[in-house]
Amino acid sequence: MFAQMNDSYVLQVGQGNDSDVDQDGLTNDSDVFQFGQGNESDVEQDGTSNASVVLQIGRGNDSDVEQDGTTNTSTVTQLGRNNESDVEQDGLSNNSDVLQIGRGNSSDVDQNDNGWAALGLHNSLVVQVGRNNDSEVDQDGTANNSTVLQVGRGNESDVDQNGYGNSFFGYMNAGGLNQSLVVQVGRNNDSDVEQDGLANVSVVGQLGRGNESDVDQDGDTNVSLVAQIGRGNESNVEQDGSGNGSAVFQLGRNNDSDTRQMGEDNGSLVMQLGRGNESDVRQDGTTNSSFVFQLGRNNDSFVTQNGLSHDSDVVQLGLGNNSNVTQNN
Repeated sequence: MFAQMNDSYVLQVGQGNDSDVDQDGLTNDSDVFQFGQGNESDVEQDGTSNASVVLQIGRGNDSDVEQDGTTNTSTVTQLGRNNESDVEQDGLSNNSDVLQIGRGNSSDVDQNDNGWAALGLHNSLVVQVGRNNDSEVDQDGTANNSTVLQVGRGNESDVDQNGYGNSFFGYMNAGGLNQSLVVQVGRNNDSDVEQDGLANVSVVGQLGRGNESDVDQDGDTNVSLVAQIGRGNESNVEQDGSGNGSAVFQLGRNNDSDTRQMGEDNGSLVMQLGRGNESDVRQDGTTNSSFVFQLGRNNDSFVTQNGLSHDSDVVQLGLGNNSNVTQNN
C-alpha cells in the first residue's frame, strides 16, 4: 500500500478563471496561478505536510484556502481589483501570508488550535495596499503572532489573539506568546486588538484621518503602544494583570485617550499635542505611575490611582486646561 503523495499544480491564464483543488491525506502541496479576469480559487487540504500558494493577478480575485493538520503554510497574493481572501488553518505549525494590492481588499485569517494540548504555532502577516482595506485575524492557542499593514482608504483591522490549555508550557491555561503589530496609514483608520493570556504585546500605529484604536489585554506581561497622528484620533487601552505598561501618543485634532490598568507593575504615558485633548488614566494596584502631557486647546486630564506606590505627573500648556488627580492607598 502506497502513501498518498498529494501534489497539484494549476495554471490558468485568461478569462473565466476558476480553480478548485481538494487534497486529503499526507504530504499535500498545491500551487494555483491564475492571471486575468474572473479569477477565483478554492484549495482545501487535510492532513500532514500541507502547503499552498495561490497567486491571482487581475480582476474578480477571490481565494479561499482551508488547511487542517500538521505543518500548515499558505501564501496568497492577489494584485488587482475585487480582492478578497480567506485562509483558515488548524493544527501545529500554522503560517500564513496574504498580500493584496489594489481595490476591494479584504482578508480573513483564522488560525487556531484550542484543544486541550493546544499547539498551533501560529504566525500571520497581511499586507493590503489600496482601497477598501479590511482585515481580520483570529489566532487561538499557543505561539500567536500577527502583523497587519494596510496603506490607503477604508482601513480597518481586527486582531484577536488568545492562548489557553497549552501543555506546551507544562501547565494548563498557560496562554500563548501573543504579539501583534498593526500599521495603517491613510483614511478611515480603525483598529481593534484583543489579547488574552501570557506574553502579550501590541503595537498600533495609525497615521491619517478617522483614527481610532482599541487594545484590550488580559493576563501576564502586558505591554501596549499606540501612536496616532492626524484627525479623529481616539485611543482606548485596557490592561488587566501582571507586567502592565502602556504608552499612547496622539498628535493632531480630536485627541482623546483612555487608559485603564489594573494589577501589578502598572505604568502609563500619554502625550497629546493639538486640539480636543482629553485623557483619563485609572490605575488600580501595585507600583502605579502615570505621566500625561497635553499641549494645545481643550486640554483636560483625570488620573486616579489606587493602591501602593502611586506617582503622577500632569503637564498642560495651552487653553482649556483642567486636571484632577486622586491618589489613595
